[in-house]
Amino acid sequence: MKKIFYVMPLLALALTACDPSEIEGGSEWSQFDISQLQATATPQEVNGMNGNVIHVSSNSPVVTAWDADQLVESTTHTVTTEGNIYVTKLGTNIIRVSATNNGGNPAVKEISVQIDTISYITDEIKNRLCIGKSGAPTYFGKGFNVANITISQTIDQLTGKPGNSINITKNTNPALCTFRWGSSSINTNVGKIVTYALDEEQELFVDFLDARGVEATFSLGKFTAEAYSDLPEGIRLLTGYDPVEAPTATKTWTMAPENNWGNGGNNDKKPSWWTTTVWDQGGSQGTLTFDFVSSTLTKKLEKEDATDGDKSGSGPFSLDFSAENAETNVLFVLKTTEPGNIIHPIMINQGDYHPTRYEVTLLDEDNLVLRAQHTNDNTWEGCFWVMVKVDE
Repeated sequence: MKKIFYVMPLLALALTACDPSEIEGGSEWSQFDISQLQATATPQEVNGMNGNVIHVSSNSPVVTAWDADQLVESTTHTVTTEGNIYVTKLGTNIIRVSATNNGGNPAVKEISVQIDTISYITDEIKNRLCIGKSGAPTYFGKGFNVANITISQTIDQLTGKPGNSINITKNTNPALCTFRWGSSSINTNVGKIVTYALDEEQELFVDFLDARGVEATFSLGKFTAEAYSDLPEGIRLLTGYDPVEAPTATKTWTMAPENNWGNGGNNDKKPSWWTTTVWDQGGSQGTLTFDFVSSTLTKKLEKEDATDGDKSGSGPFSLDFSAENAETNVLFVLKTTEPGNIIHPIMINQGDYHPTRYEVTLLDEDNLVLRAQHTNDNTWEGCFWVMVKVDE
C-alpha cells in the first residue's frame, strides 16, 4: 500500500530565501573551487522506494544553496549545510547546489536523483487533486483513464432546459486535471465548471499532467447550455429574480436625478467627459422594469410627447455574461429589442442612432450604469446612462 505523508516538520522543509551570492566567507574558504565541494542529495526511502523528500548535506567549509525545479510550482530554494528539500516529479530530478567564495558569483554543481514515489504532497497539488473529497484521487502518481471521470450537466429548474454548468462528480485519476468548456475552466479534479454562453455548442476538454510530467488532452463531448441553472449574481441585481427567494420578482430602475446621460472613454466605467440629463436633451424621465421569467423589459415614460421621439413600450431582452471583461469594465451585456429599449436610447455624437446592445459597467443593489459603443469613427468614445433603483 502506498504510504503518503502530507506534513513535514517545519524545520526540515524550511525554505530560506537567501541568496548565496550575498554571503561572504572567511579566509579559510576564499580560494574554494566548486570541484572541491563535498555535497550529497539522498532521497528518503518509503516502502522500499525513493520518496520525493531529499536529504541534502555538504561537508565543505562553505555556505551552500540548494535548488530543485518543481512540476507546477516555483523552484524550491534553501540555504543550508544539511537539511531536506523536495521535488514533485517522478523519475530523474536534478538538484543544483551552489557555493560562493568571498561574495563572488556562485559556482553550481548538479546532482542527479531518482524519485520512485511522491510520498510528500504539497498543499497546492493536494488542493488541485481534491484529496480528501468524494470522487477524488488519494495520491499523486502516473497514468490517466477517461473512464475514471464521471460528469453531468445541470438542468434548469425554471425551464427544464440543459443548464450552464457541468459537475465533475468523480475523477480518480492521480494526475492534475484542468477542465475547459468554451472560455470557462477549472483546475481541480472534481468540481463545477460554469459557462455563461447560451445556445452555443461547446466542447468539454480535460488536460492532464501526471507526476512523470506526461501531459495530454482528451475531449469529453459537446454540450449546449440553454438556460442559466447557475444564476449569475448580475441577474438578481438587475432583475430581482431569485429561483428560491424571489421566483416571480421584477425590478424597476429610473434615471438618476442628475448627470444621468453623458460620454467618456470607451472603456470607462462611468461618464467622465461630459454629463447632462435626458430631459435637458429633449427626453423624458421614466422607468425600466426587468422581468427575468418572461425576459421582458418594459419602459414607461412620464412624457409620451418628448421631443427626442422616445416612446413607452415592451420587448424581449437577453443577457450575455460571456462578455465579461475586467480590463474594459464590462460585467455583462444587455441586449434589448424595440420598443422595449432603454430610456432615451440615443448616442452622443452619432446622430439619432438607437443602440440595442449595452455593456453593464457598474451594478449593485441600487445603482446601474450602461455603456454603448459607437459604430461610427468615434471608437474611442462611449455613451453612458446612469440609473438608480426605484424603491417599491
